[in-house]
Amino acid sequence: MVLEHLHVKAGTCISAAALAAALSACATTEPVEQPWPVPDTHCAYGSVLLDAHFEAGNLGHCTVSNDGVFTLTLFPEDAPPINPSAWYAFRASGRAGDKVNIRLEVEHGYARYWPKISIDGTHWKPLDAGKVSGGGEASKQMEFSFVLEGSHTWVAGQEILNSRWYQAWMQEMEAVQGTESRLLGKSVQGRPVYLAETADKPEFILFIGRQHPPEITGALGMKPFMDTVFSDSDLAIRFRERFKLAVVPLLNPDGVANGHWRHNVDGTDLNRDWGAFAQPETRAVINWVEQQETEGLELVLVLDFHSTWEDLFYTQPAVENPRDYASVWLDASRERNPDFPFRHVQSTDFVQPNSKNYFYNTRGIPAITYEVGDETDREAIHNAAVIFAEEMMRSMLEQ
Repeated sequence: MVLEHLHVKAGTCISAAALAAALSACATTEPVEQPWPVPDTHCAYGSVLLDAHFEAGNLGHCTVSNDGVFTLTLFPEDAPPINPSAWYAFRASGRAGDKVNIRLEVEHGYARYWPKISIDGTHWKPLDAGKVSGGGEASKQMEFSFVLEGSHTWVAGQEILNSRWYQAWMQEMEAVQGTESRLLGKSVQGRPVYLAETADKPEFILFIGRQHPPEITGALGMKPFMDTVFSDSDLAIRFRERFKLAVVPLLNPDGVANGHWRHNVDGTDLNRDWGAFAQPETRAVINWVEQQETEGLELVLVLDFHSTWEDLFYTQPAVENPRDYASVWLDASRERNPDFPFRHVQSTDFVQPNSKNYFYNTRGIPAITYEVGDETDREAIHNAAVIFAEEMMRSMLEQ
């Protein structure tokens, strides 16, 4: 056992002595390196307190200079290689009018996410450009400041969508006639992985979300997409009459709760576990899929929602037979929404064990990764998702 496999629940303090004892108990002949400290849960200077005592909170390692600048050193949950998506989320408390100065320094990544702020933890807006310097794909540093409007302000790389947000969404889907939600399985730390499903039909479609914790815009696209599919429009009703739908909106609840960059708490990128199914989260999904197939249902489409630097779709290469479903769908969407730029990338790598490759290789069906840009305008994400959902339904009904 090495340090990166010693998992400490977020918000839990562990003393140096306890940490040393734990390492001693699992000592091997190999030297154990500690690449970074246990993340801090709070940090204070004067009247200002920063804390990460909430779901998705992550301060990294916090130090304060003599002039009151908080330096947050961000590091991933596991040793590299790891996707360099440096997540941060904290709450600043103090007196109204207090100015808070933050400096981010990133280890094994870059300052990818523009800071978002919220006074209630629910409604978010990007921090004004004049208050931010640095950041971006080539930068490991970012500096920004803000003034407390009241006693506290939340700050994060992206909007915080926690378990309560997903539970409310599950209730919305369950309220649609013919839809049920249930426990699909449990994560490594015992958190629920939920499934919303409609009545059995000969063909079924699987929608997956939030395999990677910081990929918030993927969720911001998935929500209106699924709202459209579960709506009471004539198109959506006809679609649900033909296809059984299965929605797993939060596949990595541990990673989300602990403020991870990429992995679950077992040090695994869940979107590289399709085939091995070594993790309970992915295993729960494939067990359910295989149960449907055992009962005679056929999986015909998989959509997996993610985030990256831009809006794009990863699909299989175009072929004449069977029909190139992805191009039909995406071309129709582009015609309806020409002002929303996105790329259609026809993948040639079928080896990487992600969901797209697994379902294509094993079932020969369209399996598509729906990527949403990190900083794409939120209203544009919503409006495009509605159109993508409508054209997806039309294209599938024409198959």
